[in-house]
Amino acid sequence: MTDIEVKQQLKDFFVNELGVDANELQYDTILFNEGIGLDSIDSIELVSFIDETFGVQTSGIDRANFKNIDTLAAYIVAHMN
Repeated sequence: MTDIEVKQQLKDFFVNELGVDANELQYDTILFNEGIGLDSIDSIELVSFIDETFGVQTSGIDRANFKNIDTLAAYIVAHMN
């Protein structure tokens, strides 16, 4: 799976499952706090989605990997089997 495919699947998840406005979400949009405002419940759903969809464990990784879709996709691609 390519980087762009991972990014698109992540964006689709944020829009379809978490209700994020697609017009406000770019690959470099900050996801938590000052960004689009995802919270701890959203992060649990995101961790579960990444594990189930890509087979990548994200529990306990550095928070910087969750900055935006770009950083998440880079982590996922680097750790996919």
